[in-house]
Amino acid sequence: MRRQARGITTVEFAVVATVLFTMLFGVIEFGRLMYSFAVLAEGTRRAARLATVCPLNDAGITATANFGMLPNFTSSNVQVSYLDTNGIQTGTYSNIRYVSVQIVGYAIPLSIPFINPTVTSPAFAVTLPRESLGVTRTSTYTCS
Repeated sequence: MRRQARGITTVEFAVVATVLFTMLFGVIEFGRLMYSFAVLAEGTRRAARLATVCPLNDAGITATANFGMLPNFTSSNVQVSYLDTNGIQTGTYSNIRYVSVQIVGYAIPLSIPFINPTVTSPAFAVTLPRESLGVTRTSTYTCS
């Protein structure tokens, strides 16, 4: 009887430990997910600020959005739009009044045992009034 009880205890521990560790990793990964969202929000703000002072579609804008923090982040996740006074996208330098930067479609893989979900982040967007757009009184400069 005693030998059978020991086997039952091992099985019970295996079931309880599986649930416990799945929940533990879920909590840890939820914290990492919130950290990733904070990095995306800050990256959007930084890229928008840079886009207001850099020439149109400068490569440095998309590079600034990630600032080396998130894996699998590409420039295709960053969308830069130049808007007129009505919020309509324009490419004419003299009509640009606002710069909008969005980070969209970033997939965050989570490491939760037995589940391994992938969460696609919501769109993060920041719109700021334009500034120099890379043009000074005497010259034009690049931010790359």
